Amino acid sequence: MGTASTDTAQLSASRSTERPWLVAAVALLLGVGAIVALLGGVILSTRSEGVPLGMNGVQTALAGVILAGLGALLAQGTWTLKDWARTGVITLLGMGLLFFLVKVLFDVSAEIFAGEQIMPVGDIFSALGRALIRVVAVGAVPGLIVYGLIKLGAHFDPVPGQRVFVDRAVRYLLIATALSAIFIVFLIILFTLREAWQSVEEIGLERMLTGTIWRPGAVIGTEEGQFGLVPMIVGSILSTFGAIVLGVPLSIGAAILLAEVAPQVVREIVRPAVELLAGIPSVVYGLFGMVVLAPLIRNIPVPYNTGFGLLNASIILAVMIVPTVTNIAEDAIRAVPRCYKEGSLALGATRWQTIRSVTLPAARSGLIAAIILGIGRALGETMALIMVIGNSIGIPEPLNDNPLTLFLSTARTLTGNIAVEITYAPANSPHRSALFFTGVLLFALILIVNSLARFLMRERVS
Repeated sequence: MGTASTDTAQLSASRSTERPWLVAAVALLLGVGAIVALLGGVILSTRSEGVPLGMNGVQTALAGVILAGLGALLAQGTWTLKDWARTGVITLLGMGLLFFLVKVLFDVSAEIFAGEQIMPVGDIFSALGRALIRVVAVGAVPGLIVYGLIKLGAHFDPVPGQRVFVDRAVRYLLIATALSAIFIVFLIILFTLREAWQSVEEIGLERMLTGTIWRPGAVIGTEEGQFGLVPMIVGSILSTFGAIVLGVPLSIGAAILLAEVAPQVVREIVRPAVELLAGIPSVVYGLFGMVVLAPLIRNIPVPYNTGFGLLNASIILAVMIVPTVTNIAEDAIRAVPRCYKEGSLALGATRWQTIRSVTLPAARSGLIAAIILGIGRALGETMALIMVIGNSIGIPEPLNDNPLTLFLSTARTLTGNIAVEITYAPANSPHRSALFFTGVLLFALILIVNSLARFLMRERVS
């Protein structure tokens, strides 16, 4: 016991006597910086003008004292070879270098892209060269200090509670990062509600949620526009319903194929193909619907059938939700315990009977969650629907006595309503505010759908 204590004391003594010159220089620079910060804060606090950042005398003096205290603390920790001081110096210098690099990047970008004419290539390279020289000139010394402190880590003595502090700091940082998503969503909701509040006050919730006419301009004989959202709500619901009817069976079938039936070679071909559908831009889907599907649908012998409408939109949406529903459904099917399947096969059931009567019921909550996420994906689609749904502002109706011709009629969705009209809606007008209320309504629908999906996913995990 005594020998171990003696060895520790000798090691600490050897570290203090073998203090590297770089560490001593950094400690002295920090000490000098602390003195300069203290004197600068006191001097600037006595001046009536020229105080930085618009601070008064007391604030300037307080800032100088804080900076001086921080510098003295780091200087003392660096001089005594404490690892927390080394970490603090490296962090501060790294943040300073990052800030400087970002500033240089913006300065160069402003120099290259400013002006009415394109800068010659030679001038561009000249600006980049000056920026590089500036980075090297300013960042060389701090960079060498950071590199040297990292390489000299073995000379520093770690404090027993430092690891615990770092672990807690990282934990709180990760918690803050996770909570930032909630904070961002809250800010989006707050901004949208603020912009939509004018329509709630001037138009009213009842008129927007129950009105069947959307005519933002003044109606003949009246002075007020009409902002009924029922046609867009019906269009969104019908197009999403058609997409679910067409896309869910296809997606569930693909999930069963990939999880239970297909050999490995087929899986390696089909799975990337399904995932590739998620990477295709929505405007490409819209072009496909305009050029390929619309002429085919137009061949259906129904009066006033233009080929653009709910059927075209439902087919496009069905293809777009296939990757989402297929991937989640496949994960749900694979999560079914293997003993369930083996027990069913041992009782004499065929593979299809096992899939139908055991696997799918066991994965039911996951399949429902996949369908609900597909609904959320379909509700939020904009560009493709604008191109294929016809964008008529009216409640869809059957084109003849056959009720199924309802899907051949044109419509407009909530997302399409915002995208089509937001560009020419006057600022601070009820029209623009009503469009933001459309976003609030759409956000509420998607939030409900996603919350239901999360609830079902938790039920499946439990």
